[in-house]
Amino acid sequence: MIDRKAELDQFKRINLAEYASSRGFVMDRRASSRHSMVMRHPRGDKLIISRDASGLYYYFNAKGSDSGTIIDLVGSLDGSNLGEIRKTLRAYGGSQLANAPTPTLPFVVEPATHDAAGVLKAWMEMKDATAGHSYLTEHRGISAEVQTHPIFSGRIRIDRRGNAAFPHFGPGNTGLCGFELKNGNANGTTFTGFSPGGLKALHCSRPRDTDREAVICETAIDMLSLATLEGTERRRFFSTAGQISPLQAECLRSAANRMPRGSRVVIATDNDDGGIALASKIEEALRPVDIPIVRHMPPTSGDWNDVLLQKRDCSGTEIRFG
Repeated sequence: MIDRKAELDQFKRINLAEYASSRGFVMDRRASSRHSMVMRHPRGDKLIISRDASGLYYYFNAKGSDSGTIIDLVGSLDGSNLGEIRKTLRAYGGSQLANAPTPTLPFVVEPATHDAAGVLKAWMEMKDATAGHSYLTEHRGISAEVQTHPIFSGRIRIDRRGNAAFPHFGPGNTGLCGFELKNGNANGTTFTGFSPGGLKALHCSRPRDTDREAVICETAIDMLSLATLEGTERRRFFSTAGQISPLQAECLRSAANRMPRGSRVVIATDNDDGGIALASKIEEALRPVDIPIVRHMPPTSGDWNDVLLQKRDCSGTEIRFG
């Protein structure tokens, strides 16, 4: 006889996405990535499915209040007790350790070292900053025209606390893995954070075939400030959210390799000891990539938002980007 705890642990390794598909959920390919799958039901439920480092499946219902493992999902769908859930899963005919895509599910969710489902759930609950974010406009001097530019469409959202959020994407098809958070007020109090359970990779603008410069900044604020100061034409913007990790170095190489032929990298970090050190790390990370690299730092000590605010204070008007 199978030990009850062992049986429950075995159930948790059943391909949760495959099981959800058998219960009428359909994969949302555009919202899914290698580490998290979004599945929708005609009645309105929206599951976000991920796996932890040990291979166990978990889900959040973004349109409901339930979450957990396949055991919780069966209980939520059927309103059954644990004994009935065991019978349902024993009778389930799907593969318990499905490792291959199916016509219905074109890929298998890969285990993640971060909280992939939690990050995606939090991001999907935010609203788009369709008119820009007041903190960015009023206190950071970043024009609404830049914030709402097509290359930043969907790249700025507002969370339930009113913070501006900037998504980070991993290499390849790993998709959304975290997001930068920023806010502040007229008194000069600022908040800087990163998504709980998230992973720092790269925040980036939407790519265009006409881009010829990969502009790498320290933060999303610096990135948008430089775009306001110098324009967006032929530029693809990136933010590392500070010093880079080995994963971010991999992301930078991937981003540089995806630039159109004839492009160059512009390292636009802060003009201070930390920014200079970061610029050197970025150059080292991109050494294997055959692409020209130049440094472009603020003319005086500080960051690109300092430059933007100084220019705004001197002119007394909002800076319009060219």
